[in-house]
Amino acid sequence: MGFSIDFSKIKAIFKKDFVNKKPPKRALRIVISLLITAAVAAVYYYWKYPCLNVQSQSFWYFLILIAVVFGIVTFAVNGLFSRRSGKPKYKKYAAKTTVMVSGTVAGVCALVLVVGAIVSSVFFSPKKYAKLINLDTEGNFAQEVDEIGFDEIPLLDTDSAIKLGDAKLGELSEMVSQYEVDSAYYTQINYKGAPYRVCDLRYGDFFKWWRNTKDGIPAYVSVNMNTQEANVIMLSNIGNGDGMHYSESEWFNHKLSRYVQMRYPTAMIYEYNFEVDENGVPYWIIPCESKTIGLFGGETISSVIILNAVTGESKMVDIEEVATKKEYNWIDRANSSSLVVEQYNYYGKYRNGFWNSIFGQKGVTVATTGYNYIAQNDDVYMYTGVTSVTNDASNIGFLLSNQRKKQSTFYKVYAATESVALNSANVQAQNYEYNATFPILLNVGGQPTYLMAMKDSSDLVKGYAMVNVKQYQVVSFANDTDPLVCRDKYISLLLSKKIITDESEVETQNNGITGKIADIRTADISGNTIYYIKLAGSASYYSISAADNQNAVLLNKGDTVTISDKAETPGTPIVPIGELGSAQSKK
Repeated sequence: MGFSIDFSKIKAIFKKDFVNKKPPKRALRIVISLLITAAVAAVYYYWKYPCLNVQSQSFWYFLILIAVVFGIVTFAVNGLFSRRSGKPKYKKYAAKTTVMVSGTVAGVCALVLVVGAIVSSVFFSPKKYAKLINLDTEGNFAQEVDEIGFDEIPLLDTDSAIKLGDAKLGELSEMVSQYEVDSAYYTQINYKGAPYRVCDLRYGDFFKWWRNTKDGIPAYVSVNMNTQEANVIMLSNIGNGDGMHYSESEWFNHKLSRYVQMRYPTAMIYEYNFEVDENGVPYWIIPCESKTIGLFGGETISSVIILNAVTGESKMVDIEEVATKKEYNWIDRANSSSLVVEQYNYYGKYRNGFWNSIFGQKGVTVATTGYNYIAQNDDVYMYTGVTSVTNDASNIGFLLSNQRKKQSTFYKVYAATESVALNSANVQAQNYEYNATFPILLNVGGQPTYLMAMKDSSDLVKGYAMVNVKQYQVVSFANDTDPLVCRDKYISLLLSKKIITDESEVETQNNGITGKIADIRTADISGNTIYYIKLAGSASYYSISAADNQNAVLLNKGDTVTISDKAETPGTPIVPIGELGSAQSKK
């Protein structure tokens, strides 16, 4: 006995019942359209999480999207429940409803975007844009930029730091099979007085996230930019021992950008910086901007979100508090380097008016391409060269900007651009086929000086070069991985060319030499115990008798000390010293 279904009869019944139904009331159709639109908007908001702030252009695009969706849904709902959906009369009605509601909303939002962009443009407010950064006074480079010891200088560039971090993670087979170094967030910070780049890890893929997300990311990478030592810092030894549960490689609610934006829906987030506090606990430092000119113009950092990457605890702090309160001294990247450069370019171009930036261009300056970082007083400073818009072959000075406080200073120094200095260094090392990294700006004997690491084709640091900023023909190159060798050659050049007249002009911090003890040895000579101390980055051992300074017997490798007497013969194997200054034990 066969069994079959007559679909034609079912279709006829359904069509008859559907067609004979009276169309629902208009209010019901509107409610249904609103509910469907709200559902679509909620899904979109969760997935894209646009900022809900009238000064954010993404907010107005979101409203346009909602209006368009509402129009489409309204048209569809009327067609579904109207028994005359195929008649021209309905089409006119539906089209009219869609245009009146969704078209009007979308049009108003588009008008706000266009008018807001025009009103906020630099054409109408050049002077306001020029005042986004405060550069009313010029600084004295030799007096205000300290000479720092070579144990405090970041000798690596970002690419080399990334390679070291990848190699270190690769040594841990269990870790490297599940995680990768998230090189997009390699942040340069000062950690306990030394320059570091720190970076979080990310899950290798979705399935590795699924397998490990309960415990979180167990470590982060730390690279000492001076000693070139890379480490994988296990969070099991820090804080509560739990892993990081908030990063960009997380999915759903713990994805960093989604978590932060939905927790602070009106915050206009500028960027995300990965940092660690003085205890090694990982945090996300998130600068948030405000628009100060018109509706969409004049971006400036007004607050900072500080988020614990392990627990997700967070707070929004005014930028002035971050700059002034001691509890936030460990934060290094509260302001954005790219935004500071953009603001300086506004200042350089438009301080004399909009039309002057196009015609005549009197006094128009711009930042050079690229920037780097130096350390001053336990803060990180971004620096970039400044050149005339009509002559990009030489700099007219430098801009230094505190990345926590945004205190910015212009130093007038007529000099070679960074690219010219790179070429000078490459010429000196052409026989070795080395390439210079982007330069670091130093004060050596009161002379602004570029320091560059020289790398081979394998991206390994093989030597260093120093170029005098004012006289870029004065170049010191040393095919040696000890930067002090290059420094000594550079000082000899400065003396021989009478750029400086006395080696004592090459100052050291606090009228002495400060650094961490890399090695310490003892010897008994004529009944006296002699201590031989080698500082990180130093080519010499400094010798002192315990009879002269009993503090020597308390020193250990890793302690920070100040050698009060300057070495009279730098570069020699053993340098006697008469006094040992302050000492600080390692933490």
